[in-house]
Amino acid sequence: RPPRNPPMNDITPGSPLIRAALIVRALERSRRFYSDLLGFTEEYASGETRSEAFTTLLGQPPGTRCRFQVLKQPGPCFGMIGLFELTDPSPATMPAPGARVSSGNVVLVFYAADLDPFIARVESYGGRLLAPVVDLASRNRSQRELVACDPDGVRVNLIERDPAEALRTSGPGRVF
Repeated sequence: RPPRNPPMNDITPGSPLIRAALIVRALERSRRFYSDLLGFTEEYASGETRSEAFTTLLGQPPGTRCRFQVLKQPGPCFGMIGLFELTDPSPATMPAPGARVSSGNVVLVFYAADLDPFIARVESYGGRLLAPVVDLASRNRSQRELVACDPDGVRVNLIERDPAEALRTSGPGRVF
C-alpha cells in the first residue's frame, strides 16, 4: 500500500467535496432529474451490491440491496451526485419538505445560466418548487434564485449565474 499523503493541515481533509450521496426511492427517476435538469450527464460509477461494507456505512441491516449510480458533469471528478436506492428492506421515507428548513437539512447549490427552463420542467421530472424565484441583491450584484426539491425531497438551490463561475479560485469577499 503506498504511503498516505498528509492532509494540507491538521483541519482540512485535503480535497474539494467529492460527492453528495443521496438515498433515493427510484434510481432511474432520480437519475433523470439530475441528468436532464442539472447536467450530470456522465456516469462515474454504478452497480448493485449487498455488501456488508455498504450496509454498515449506510446503517442498514445485513443483506440490504443497494443499487447505485454516481453521476458527474463533464470535467473533473468532484462535486458529483451519488444516487443510492436501498431495498429489501427499504429505509423509511422522510416527509415531503416545505419551504421552511430545519437544522440538519442539506441544500445542494448550483449555478444555472437561466432558471426559466428548470422552472418549466421541474415538476415533469418529479420535483417541485419550494420557494418562488427571488431577486437577491448583495453588495456586489443582484441575481435570481429559487429553491426546489428533487423527487425524494432533497432541496436544490439554483442561482442564476454563469456556471463557469463555479471554477473561480477566489470568492467575492463579504457580500452583505
